[in-house]
Formats: sequence, structure tokens, C-alpha cells
Amino acid sequence: MNILRLTILVLFLWNLPGYFLAYFGASYGSLSSYASLFLLLVFFLLVKNKHKLFFPFILLGLLYFTICSIHFTGPGVSEFLKEFIKFLIVVICAGEVLYRTTKTEIYIILLLGAISIVINAVVFPFANANFYPTYGRFSGFYLNPNFAGTICSVGYALSYVITTKWLRIAGQLLFTLAGILTFSRTFIVIWLIISIVAIYRDKSNIKTPLIGFAVLALFFIFSNKLTLNTERFRALESIFISDKVQTKTIKKDARTETWAIYTDMIIDKPILGNGYKELQIKKAGLPGVHNSYLMTLGEAGIFPFLLLIGLYGYLMFKSLLLFKTHPEYFYIACVVTIALMVGHGYFTNYFNILISMFLYLQLRLNKDKKKVIEKKPLNEIFLHE
Repeated sequence: MNILRLTILVLFLWNLPGYFLAYFGASYGSLSSYASLFLLLVFFLLVKNKHKLFFPFILLGLLYFTICSIHFTGPGVSEFLKEFIKFLIVVICAGEVLYRTTKTEIYIILLLGAISIVINAVVFPFANANFYPTYGRFSGFYLNPNFAGTICSVGYALSYVITTKWLRIAGQLLFTLAGILTFSRTFIVIWLIISIVAIYRDKSNIKTPLIGFAVLALFFIFSNKLTLNTERFRALESIFISDKVQTKTIKKDARTETWAIYTDMIIDKPILGNGYKELQIKKAGLPGVHNSYLMTLGEAGIFPFLLLIGLYGYLMFKSLLLFKTHPEYFYIACVVTIALMVGHGYFTNYFNILISMFLYLQLRLNKDKKKVIEKKPLNEIFLHE
């Protein structure tokens, strides 16, 4: 069962179905996608002592897909039903996998996934299936550099609770390097937020940003050996080396400009939305909303949107309450909450869902543990401590 559980985690957390689809064709992509869901179902059915379901995530999926179907007029009804069923399988069955998974296991799996980004940059720089060969932003298994940046951000957040020193330092080094190679502005922002907050909590954490700046220095030194995105590299270089920061490049294709395009469309149908994938598919003059909050509001209306806001507000608030004892919860909450503002694949790309469910589980387990301790007689509490 452990081998099955780890296989499921690797398939989902390495984005292997998407990777096989992009590089090996539709047959391999479909096979790996169905295999990941089949194995997840098998694990759920075979495992004993089942736990509580993750009801908020299940309700969110039911609301989103059900309301989206009201205005769904385009072709591909079977594709819609397929995505609906796949989402429900994930949010219902993955809980049993996550209940039996440790932070260290997720950390190591993400670390190996981050190595694929470095290999992509150093060994296969022209392997960019979803972009042109000389794109110069690397993503490894994850195909999209912004998605890859989120992977690195979650790994970096988890690094602060890894007790094995060499594993922690290796992870911080690799996640930082891989994140820089994605040239994701969101990764840089999140990396800075986590580093600053970590130092505020414990001054000894100053060593981690120093590792990051050392990685950045090496990146600049060996940059001429890599095929990099020229615009993004020069913008990054200007922040640390040049007297004049290239703000135009940094602001170019800003997400706020993309979101603004959809304002009228969202305002036009705020209650029940515009229908499935209406804000995701590129159309004439529309690039895709690149914001899961706005995508939910624009496609399914106000009710799933409020649930989504409430769910991630809960994760942020509860993780902040536990900041003194479990700072990693707050770091992860920041990552998953901010990541939803730069991508619109929330209901079809399950990484954010799985990490959010894992965080929700940790917060719930901590709450249950507190209740158990509060119910114990005083003498048992003192003996336990």
C-alpha cells in the first residue's frame, strides 16, 4: 500500500499525465491520466479505517461544475462530464492518501520534481513543449513555468520544517535555483515573503536567504552557458546589478491587465456565471483570465466564488493562529492562496487542490489534537508534557 500511495503522489505531484501528453502523445497522456485516477480509486477502496471526507472541497467542485453546466452550450459535453468526475474522484479519494503522507515525503517528491526543472535548463534547454524552443523559461515535468514556480514555492515553504540539515539546505538551494530558472515573478515575490517572515520569526533563518543570494550569484556567473529568456533575465539582472531597474519588462503582461479584460463579462452574469471554460479558453482578443478566483466567479457565479474565498480565507486565518508552533502552515497558505491569482487551472490541474487539502488536513488534525488535550484531566496533561 505504501508503494501504491507513493506512486499516486508521484503521478500527481510530478504532473506526469500532462508531461506524457506533451512529449509522448495523446495515448500515453490518456493512459497515465486514467492510471493515476484508477490507482487513487483502488487505494481508497482497499484502505482500512477511512477518515472524514474533505467536505468543503467536495462542495466547491459540486457547485462549480453544476452551475457551470447551466450555461454550457459549446461542444464537448463528454469532456465536461469527464473533468467533473475526475475532480470528484480526486477530492473524495485523495484524502486517504494525504492522511498517510508526511511533510517530508511531499518535500522529497517536490525536490525531485524541481530537479527536473534544472535538468530542463541545463541538459534539454530547447524542450519547451507548450512554448517555442528558445523560450528560455524552464518548467521540467510541469510544462508551464508559472506552475513550476508554485512547485518550488511549496517546497521552499516546507524546507523550514525539515530537521535533517543536509536535506533542508539541499532543498533550499535547489528550490531557489529551479524557481529562478522559471523566471516566475510570483515565485520571486513568494520567496521574498517567506524569507522575510521566517527571519522575523527566528533570526537564525537569515542563513536561508544568504543561500538564495549565493545561488543567484552563481546563476549570474554561469548565465552565459544557458539559453535564457533574454527579457526576463535582463530585468532580473537589473534589480541586483544595474543602476536602473527595468520596470517596463517587469510589468509587461501584468496579470492585472489580463484580469481587467474580463470585467464586463463577469459583471454581466454575476449570479450564475457565463458557463464552463468561458474564461479559460483563448478567444479573439482574450488570453484566458489567469486567475482562479475570477475564473470561478466568471464561469460559475457568486456562490462557488464565495466558498472559494471563504475556504482560502480559512486556511490563511487558521494557519496564522498556529504560526508560532507551525510556521510552515502559514507559508504554504500564502503559496496556494497567491498561486490562485496567477493561474486558472484550479479544477483541472490538481496540484493546488492536493496541497490545499493537505494543509486543511494538518490544520484539522492540530485542532482535533488540541481538543483531546483539553478533555484530559490536568494530571494527564502535565504527565504528557
